[in-house]
Amino acid sequence: MMFRDNQTERDILKPLCIGRGLDIGCGSRKISESVMGVDIIAKGEKGKYGNQKGMVSNADINTSGDKLKMFKDNSIDFIVAKHNLEHYDNPLNTLIEWGRVLKLEGKLGVIVPDNRFVDSMNLDPTHKVSFTPESLRVLFLDAGFKILSDGIALKHWSIFLIGEKQ
Repeated sequence: MMFRDNQTERDILKPLCIGRGLDIGCGSRKISESVMGVDIIAKGEKGKYGNQKGMVSNADINTSGDKLKMFKDNSIDFIVAKHNLEHYDNPLNTLIEWGRVLKLEGKLGVIVPDNRFVDSMNLDPTHKVSFTPESLRVLFLDAGFKILSDGIALKHWSIFLIGEKQ
């Protein structure tokens, strides 16, 4: 089962998009035209793997989502990352970096494959980590976020977690 752009997942994250924000790993379709899209695939280039294979990137900023040096500390109101966190060698350091650029009480919304039902590591050769609801919660807490909500995004496919910088 492959979802190129699921509206249910987008609907979970879209309410967070208030103010200045980033869509990390935006791929071919940013969650909103008002956000800055960040992706390792440069704007206009086609993705090679997973749900972005053959899709043209719409990124505004071409960089890895765990290296946001172009943003000052406490300068971003929200970050959304749909099917992106599983691509990093060190997701804890990634969340810490996202927390660095978020303002106090800034919102972070993440959707990842649900490893209880999806073999995420074999789904895409660029996946480095797999998540369950429990492991995602622990990761957010270890990175210093307050958990606002979490749950199933798509049954037997993906989970979400929304946190806030404390």
